Amino acid sequence: MGRHCFTGRERFARLMDMVSFAKGKARKKEKGEEVSRITSRDNRWLKRFRACLGGEEGGDGIVGVEGVRLVEAALGSELAVEALLVSESGERHLARLSESIPAELQILRTTDRLFAGIADTQTPQGVAALVRPKIATVEDVLKGVALVAVLVGVQDPGNVGTILRAAEAFGATGVATCSATGMGTANPLAPKAMRASAGSALRLPILRGISCAILLAQLRVSGVKLYAAVRDSDAPLGRQTGGVPRLIRPWEADWKSPVAVLIGNEGAGLPEEIVESCDARVSIPQRESRKTGGVESLNAAMAGSVLLYEAMRQRGAVG
Repeated sequence: MGRHCFTGRERFARLMDMVSFAKGKARKKEKGEEVSRITSRDNRWLKRFRACLGGEEGGDGIVGVEGVRLVEAALGSELAVEALLVSESGERHLARLSESIPAELQILRTTDRLFAGIADTQTPQGVAALVRPKIATVEDVLKGVALVAVLVGVQDPGNVGTILRAAEAFGATGVATCSATGMGTANPLAPKAMRASAGSALRLPILRGISCAILLAQLRVSGVKLYAAVRDSDAPLGRQTGGVPRLIRPWEADWKSPVAVLIGNEGAGLPEEIVESCDARVSIPQRESRKTGGVESLNAAMAGSVLLYEAMRQRGAVG
């Protein structure tokens, strides 16, 4: 009598428990909860994040962003986010990001140790995403009353990112990156440039990989004035010498019209033939102390920021 009696009712109850358990497992698998836990450095997702966060771009154009601010910017943009990677310590940031995370987005989890192995920063926050940037066209950067920053051979990614940040802050319609005389412009979507841009690289239309000569020809056809940013010069202001355009100050330029400002290499500046093809040269005056061992010239990012601010001021966006 002490033996357990396995009745039909019990058999049915246990069978239903097993079915419910199986369905629960299936639902978890569909949501990716079981396969999202990454424990091996050889995992294909981890390899993909490692490559993209390291600055590599595959044929599909996907790039990696790391850190709460950049991931938040990516999720808040109109760009496609392929996957989100979160470490153990990065879990605390999910509450902040939760409202921006689409229901269908795959969330991958891993350990702090494995995340540190793929991160591009020294003290990673434990959050990263794979993003597909938009491919911009000339028409994209010229929308409205065009204000375009054209980077010609700007090689420092920090400068590139800072100019992108200033371009968005001061109302530029887009940015173009070109190479000149064998010097290319740093990738605006590379990790260091992306961080320096504080997310602007994900929001601004960026035209990449176009020949400078072709771009300038298209800008001219579209009625866009071309201003070449140059160092403060001893050449007489307002005078055109030979084939060199006249030299003006930022406040003398007409920024209310469609305009593009060309910013050259940190050391060499803009090539002479490109300067000669512009409507005017624009230089930012500095104190006389620069001639006696003081500051030689503003760097590319600072000069670009000052000129873009003047454009916004003239357009009436500054109270």
